[in-house]
Amino acid sequence: MKKITLLTTKYSDNKKDAWLTNELAYSLRDDGHIVSVVVFSWLPNEPETRVKKIDGINVVRVKLPKIMYNKNMFFTALKMFLFPQVAKWHVHKNIKECDLLITNTPCVTILGLSNFFKNKFNSKTYLVCWDFFPFYLKDLSLIRNKLVFKIFHYLEEKMYRSFSKIGCMTKGNINFLLKNFPTVDKDKIQVLPLWAKTKYLLPIDVSMTRKKYNLPQDATIVVYGGAMSVVQELTNYIDLARESLNLDKKILFLLIGNGTEKTKLEKIVADEQLDNVMFINYVPRDEYENVVRACDIGFISLSRKLTVPSFPSKSLDYFKASLPILASLDAVTDFGSILENEIKAGLSVLAGDTESLLSKLDILVSDRKLRTELGKAGRIYYENYLTVDYAKKMILET
Repeated sequence: MKKITLLTTKYSDNKKDAWLTNELAYSLRDDGHIVSVVVFSWLPNEPETRVKKIDGINVVRVKLPKIMYNKNMFFTALKMFLFPQVAKWHVHKNIKECDLLITNTPCVTILGLSNFFKNKFNSKTYLVCWDFFPFYLKDLSLIRNKLVFKIFHYLEEKMYRSFSKIGCMTKGNINFLLKNFPTVDKDKIQVLPLWAKTKYLLPIDVSMTRKKYNLPQDATIVVYGGAMSVVQELTNYIDLARESLNLDKKILFLLIGNGTEKTKLEKIVADEQLDNVMFINYVPRDEYENVVRACDIGFISLSRKLTVPSFPSKSLDYFKASLPILASLDAVTDFGSILENEIKAGLSVLAGDTESLLSKLDILVSDRKLRTELGKAGRIYYENYLTVDYAKKMILET
């Protein structure tokens, strides 16, 4: 039995909205480990500072004064440096022992905490590396100043060096890390796939589910579920919907969720009267899974501007539901190759190539047998490599 602290900026108090960090904490708890979670309320609408026992896990939530949530670069940068300092005080007060610290990127939000846990508790520390913060902001033109980028790059590299072990989503991520942060010891880096709680799904009544959400019974439904931000470049999805009208096939393009780009997307759809596109607001996790299962194809989209390889987390929802994937991807990610050649669960094209995307869509819409085969392959891969038990085993070996 280990005493484990999970440090993160994303953790739900509600099981219905459980995220990857929740699933890991629950799984560690179920194995008999004593689990504490320190979660930073990064957004203004997230809960206030408090300590609460939730589902057998000690959840220490930390929130900064209201003024720190002003939307400008000064306060955002200040938040990054204040959160770790405030967190140390809460850790001193609420955590007495820790054998293993598990945390996730972005690293600047946990500045110095790896060494803090090592020094205070003699902890092993594990970093789950899902993104590379300064490059992510640079890709989105949120960091334009070279000096600012260099400062954040220096801090991130320093943080990487402080961890006992680092888990990256794919080999592409590992190569990117070693190339851009050359002082990090390559021997402590491993592939750690994304994870989800293994869930053996009971059959659903597809017809009733479609009826509940006003979805057409006789259409092939392509679903996108998740954040609608510039990172996804979902104008490619709308372009595909527009061009698909020439296929003379009944296809519905469904978007589930919210985000900074949603209003823009809704306006395009309304202005062009694209009646083959439909929006559904955010729904609880368990309901969302049923809606996805009532669809035929899962869609993934990444901006062509991205320069960092990634493994989109929403793919797990599609794999879990045995849904084939159609992906519009940036040029640097290795997800397309993994999807088509390793998992064999979908088709992909480069973002912006609407003609090729339409051709791949036509293949999937026209071939129900192929959709079934791809969907089954995704489910098998999910059960073998994308489970919380698989990730937990790798992390605990630290």
